[in-house]
Amino acid sequence: MNYFTEDINPEKARRYLCTSSGNRNISRPVVSSYAKTMKKGDWLLNGVCIIFDRDGHLIDGHHRLHAVIEAGIPVRFDVCRGADPEAFTTYDCGRHRTLGQLLSIQGTKHYNMVGSIVMANDALIRYKRLGANNAARVGKNKMSNADRYELYRKDPEGFDAVAVIITRLQSRCRIMTASWAGGIYYYLTHTGGYTDAEVLPFLDAVFSVDSTSIPVADMLRKAITKAAISGRKLQTELLWALTAKAWNYYASGVTPKILRWSGSKEAIPVLKTKIENQ
Repeated sequence: MNYFTEDINPEKARRYLCTSSGNRNISRPVVSSYAKTMKKGDWLLNGVCIIFDRDGHLIDGHHRLHAVIEAGIPVRFDVCRGADPEAFTTYDCGRHRTLGQLLSIQGTKHYNMVGSIVMANDALIRYKRLGANNAARVGKNKMSNADRYELYRKDPEGFDAVAVIITRLQSRCRIMTASWAGGIYYYLTHTGGYTDAEVLPFLDAVFSVDSTSIPVADMLRKAITKAAISGRKLQTELLWALTAKAWNYYASGVTPKILRWSGSKEAIPVLKTKIENQ
């Protein structure tokens, strides 16, 4: 087999795609994600080749070539020619690296937790809420690992510091996932205008094993614990609503008689921030 480094423009990408005898269905979200990275100039040579078999047929790289067409610019690739025609059966059998794995390679401590906090914070900025999966949504809004890593690189010390705090809180109990607790903490202190001294007491009370001086945090913890003891989990939407309402009561200095949310009568709440109230 022969290996080259080659600049491929949209016209050449179309020609190469015409040599293909077939491929799995093209995922437009994947193509758009690749194209976005290419247009930003962040597409890097990484040794993963556009591959042609010994008869000149394209057998791997379809999504990347479609992305070149969508981006409308030339992009440099490693190219392999002369592969066995049956080699395509061995491609894409592995798992994509997660953000946590990328951070691990960079030597980040608590890398999985930091990765989940980065994604939860981004979800809060863009969607104002958290869900079952805090990764950015599918489709045009789907983020690449390169995008997520860039978010981390903007404030590595801040994300790492929050992970240390959440690790300490979870050493008492795991009433809330690190993704949610860390994402909420970072969002409120870095986007919401609050200080660590204002946010930490609330989360500290939620993760307490005893009653605290913050009744609404105790109500949230008891609601989560009661559901767990009964053998069920709170539905994600309800858990988010109760968590957001508990914080909003606390931030407003209000102690409710009861913490509850009626999905049929109330909108899904968002976290109260100082920025919105200025």
